[in-house]
Amino acid sequence: MRTSARPTPAPGRPAAVAGAAGRPRVWLTATLVAAVIAIIRLAMVVFSDYPRAVGLFDDDAFYYFGVAGHIAAGDGSTFNGLDPTNGYHPLWLLLLVPVFSITNGKAALVAVTLVSSVLAIASGRQIDRIGTITGRPVLVTLCAAPLLVVGAAGPSFWYSGMETGVLLFGLLWLAAIYLRTDGFTAPGFGTTQARAVGALIAIAVLARLDTVFPVAVLAVVAIATWVRAGKPWLRLTLSMATFPVLALAAYLVVNQLLFNTPLPVSGQAKALGGGGFNTDTIGQFLTSPVLFGQSTWLGTVALVVVVGALLARATGGLGHAARFGGVVLAGGVLTVGYYAFTSSWQLWPWYFSSAPLAIALAGPALLSRWADRVPARAVLAGAGVVVLVAAVAFNGVRSTTKTVARSAFIEAGPAVAAQIDALVPGEEPIAMGDRAGSLGYHLRRPVVHLEGLVNSAEYLDALKNGTVHEFLARRGVALYARGDNDPGKPDPANPGCERFVEPQQGGGTKVNIVVCEKDLLLSTPVSDGTSYRVWRYRTNLNR
Repeated sequence: MRTSARPTPAPGRPAAVAGAAGRPRVWLTATLVAAVIAIIRLAMVVFSDYPRAVGLFDDDAFYYFGVAGHIAAGDGSTFNGLDPTNGYHPLWLLLLVPVFSITNGKAALVAVTLVSSVLAIASGRQIDRIGTITGRPVLVTLCAAPLLVVGAAGPSFWYSGMETGVLLFGLLWLAAIYLRTDGFTAPGFGTTQARAVGALIAIAVLARLDTVFPVAVLAVVAIATWVRAGKPWLRLTLSMATFPVLALAAYLVVNQLLFNTPLPVSGQAKALGGGGFNTDTIGQFLTSPVLFGQSTWLGTVALVVVVGALLARATGGLGHAARFGGVVLAGGVLTVGYYAFTSSWQLWPWYFSSAPLAIALAGPALLSRWADRVPARAVLAGAGVVVLVAAVAFNGVRSTTKTVARSAFIEAGPAVAAQIDALVPGEEPIAMGDRAGSLGYHLRRPVVHLEGLVNSAEYLDALKNGTVHEFLARRGVALYARGDNDPGKPDPANPGCERFVEPQQGGGTKVNIVVCEKDLLLSTPVSDGTSYRVWRYRTNLNR
């Protein structure tokens, strides 16, 4: 969408380094950095043994992989082959189904990494577009360094196997269009362009459903801008809303028809027990993401950077980038606030991608005043890129040569699954709550997920109504597993037996699972200090 002229550079400074053909030439590009990082990540998966490769993904990614595998096999949208589930964000799952239609095992993990690499490199390309439009490509790349680092290491936004890579690509693409069209106010920006923007917004929302929060902020900003500019704001608003509204309406209808609930069960499960205020999520936002076991405080940094950039009142592309960064961060704050009020669960790394993205967008406007005073800024930029790539490479060596505590239980999943299948032949279902992703994906028997994230609306009803044990009995559950070091509490009615509470997360409705010491079939220690334990599940003790 090229409907406006390039922003006019400041006096005495070209918009970018011009090449022979007059086109901008950027020496240090985010695309190149993203490509180098992609090669490193791909090599990590290719040259690791299978358990190490498994540990490079988040445990929740295996919920996606399991559902995608079942859909590819013609079983429908299910994680365990028994219960239909819509506990996922739809766009990422749709991208994974073709992968699991033609691959499995380690080849599937390599293929997922390839898809993630394409998204990461495409995201880098959008960062370069933003750098060209603002006329400050080196500064934009430097400010994007935190995003590129945590996007490939630590929370690994692009490579964890979760949906965040699709979301980041969509938002960066949307940001580039916002800059290219002077904040949706360029002379050629009309209803056709607004509908095109709306289509991209629909993609971002389907990539992660809570993107409705930053999108709502963007809509408010756009409407206010159109009103001040004297544009037909109502017509433009309706045009931009067409595709998102249709996409969300279709999503809700399909969910109701296929799963008997319009909303994803994962969100509903996390909302059980909500209604107070979960202050932990605020602290998580301010200190996250975690990199190499240390809090980065990027949430706090993002707040300072965005406020400073907006107060700097930059003009042209830098000003538009700062405003879009503000939109992203405000949306992230609203998202965290929503979960703080509606859920008692802790949040996971992929909830905090808004902070480094906001720094990448708003940072150049804040730093541009001082950047020209640094004579060796090109050298500093080169050093920054080297440090960035070195950090990702270090993480690669660290992750593939020794077990990292955060991924230890994920790596152990394939071996423990094989032990369970060998210990208890057959396909009797096993019930498990937290840490069921990697283990459940690798088991040959169905896993009934007690947290409800990838279970059915029927299971959530059973959890709310106190009929979970009847639900488990109908599915023939014969085993119960845990992946922690909780000793449980003695069950007064059954000496020699312990009572465990499920789900472990949150303060919502709970169910007690009673198992006995004599029924313990497996206890496998994990290097993070926890253990995988499996008991026989007896219906006479659980009614």
